[in-house]
Amino acid sequence: MLSEWLPFGFLGRPHGVTGEIAFEPFNRAAGRVLPTPLDVRLIRGDNVRAASVVACRPVHAGLLLRFAGIDTRDGVAALGGHALSVPRKILSPLVNGEFYIEDVVGCDAVKADGTLIGHVTGTFWNGAQDVLTIVGEDGAERLVPAVASCIHSFDPHARRLVVEYHE
Repeated sequence: MLSEWLPFGFLGRPHGVTGEIAFEPFNRAAGRVLPTPLDVRLIRGDNVRAASVVACRPVHAGLLLRFAGIDTRDGVAALGGHALSVPRKILSPLVNGEFYIEDVVGCDAVKADGTLIGHVTGTFWNGAQDVLTIVGEDGAERLVPAVASCIHSFDPHARRLVVEYHE
């Protein structure tokens, strides 16, 4: 089952003295401003807390957000470093062949002929693209770039990812 919440970016430093905070979305190219008000989740480690974004405006390096109930620099400073997750339903529909990287975690990774490679246990950003961590039945860890030349297809309902990589 696909998660109702998707990671969207990270909160940075306070901006000004009235409770705004810098926000860097994972996909800056989208150039999107979050709709407000918007209930979100703030995550740091195992700590998850609910919050509500009440204002959002674009700036050169991302967005500035304001949260309900926080109207001081000191108050918003405590949120720096939190990841922000948004409800999946607010995001634009995906076109055929697209998927959210978060959705592949927990999937079986197979070769084109159906041979099991392993299970996707996580993903990370290496500065150029997302990378899948796939752990095989033998316990070996494989790192596979999440790019079109390596990922041939993804079936979210079967929880199956067809992958081709070079060892």
